[in-house]
Amino acid sequence: MTASMAFYADGSTTIRLADYGAERTPILMVDGVGHSLHISAFNSVPIADHLAFARELATAATEYVAALERYAANSPTVTAE
Repeated sequence: MTASMAFYADGSTTIRLADYGAERTPILMVDGVGHSLHISAFNSVPIADHLAFARELATAATEYVAALERYAANSPTVTAE
């Protein structure tokens, strides 16, 4: 199966984590007006795969922030907060 999705964040977008401790895997939620993205994994997936995915996601998010900060610093029409 193949899926593709574009998610454009704005000032109303929220990012939350549902942490269930040792009861079940956590859920990362990105919610906007009229759309949402929830990231988790099935219990049938080995925990090592969960962790590898989460680490890749964290690395990509860190790189995204750095790229966005470079863009904001070099664009006269963009204000970084």
